[in-house]
Amino acid sequence: MIRVVLIEDDHLMREWLGRSLSSRGHVVRRFARADEALAAVLADMPDVVVSDIRLPGMTGIEFGRRLRARGIDVPIVFMTADVDKRLDADARALGSRWMLRKPFNDVADLWCAVDEAHESRPADADPMQTSHALRTPLTAVRMALAGLVEGRELDEREQHLAEIATRNLDRLDAAVEEHLSQLSPEAETVD
Repeated sequence: MIRVVLIEDDHLMREWLGRSLSSRGHVVRRFARADEALAAVLADMPDVVVSDIRLPGMTGIEFGRRLRARGIDVPIVFMTADVDKRLDADARALGSRWMLRKPFNDVADLWCAVDEAHESRPADADPMQTSHALRTPLTAVRMALAGLVEGRELDEREQHLAEIATRNLDRLDAAVEEHLSQLSPEAETVD
């Protein structure tokens, strides 16, 4: 059994794909919009996400970027009727090796992609990889801010903005540490 989040705005396609995956014994949660699916994924992580790219509001690619920005590396199988090859590059940049073109030649293509995506997952999430994915950009932003203000005479407005940025970086740093401690409470934190 594979736990799948399916994001497809076309009702008939969503139902057909959902039933098809369910018929293989998978548990499928269906969403018409990526923003709704994002909240659900953050609350209860699936094994695989299957997402259309062209969606109302947040696109499937943007959905993937938001997951990756949070250090979430769930495999994503993308689907699209769009022939633009740049979408393939966008999907690969998010770590996805699966781009299915609609209409499908055979629904078995989707089944195989979901199975492959599930098999590509590490057995357990690697806390070190998650730590690196979260801490590296945070450290880069902190260093960039320090580089911008170092050795400069800041006016009152610039000083105020630098203080706001520093406070929010500190809050984000604390949130990252809290998140990492929940992933692996007994693991040592490594910078």
